[in-house]
Amino acid sequence: MGKRLNVVSGGVLLSIALLTAGWDLPIAAADEGTPVVVNCGGQPEVKPQSIILTCADNTWAVDKIVWTNWSAGAGAMGTGIEYRRGCVPTCAQGSATYSPVTITLAGAAPPDFRYTSVLVTNQNTGKSDTSSLPRS
Repeated sequence: MGKRLNVVSGGVLLSIALLTAGWDLPIAAADEGTPVVVNCGGQPEVKPQSIILTCADNTWAVDKIVWTNWSAGAGAMGTGIEYRRGCVPTCAQGSATYSPVTITLAGAAPPDFRYTSVLVTNQNTGKSDTSSLPRS
């Protein structure tokens, strides 16, 4: 039993040493190629119900997402409710708007199958906006 503890603690120490040395370990690996979205906290999620698109100030997000497609090759597509907070006179004092949208994610590829970009299309106006998704 003592040898097993040494192996486990040695593996933990190796992981800590690699992280401390600045080695890039995968941030969001998916099983069998299942694509993921990295949230603002750096955690991978599969088919999240909401995505915050501006992590710095939370002024743009899509909530209540219903996914109709979720794959690495074809990307992900769904519908949801967009939340936007205007920053006039400041972001803290700006007013919020809510609109039905179509959300499309793209860019999932080996080895981490992490979606890298998003396209949000307002269903009322047809206006589209794109953004990069968080990496970590």
